[in-house]
Amino acid sequence: MNLPAEMRRGLGLSGSGRVILTQDANGIRITTADQALKRVQALAAPFIQGRGSVVDEFIAERRAEAVREDVEAEGNERG
Repeated sequence: MNLPAEMRRGLGLSGSGRVILTQDANGIRITTADQALKRVQALAAPFIQGRGSVVDEFIAERRAEAVREDVEAEGNERG
């Protein structure tokens, strides 16, 4: 689809770029992939603020589990 240069500039596109077309009760909306990503990040932000890395959290849980398993195994060997 070819968009007029003025519209591309308004969307922040230089040259060719990907756009997302959605239709709602108000008509057709054109957004760029970057705009859509920023919107999703803004919507998700309240749910992840203050949390560290999910990967770091997972690694910490696995390490704690390994320690518990080691303690349990030592207890079984002694008695």
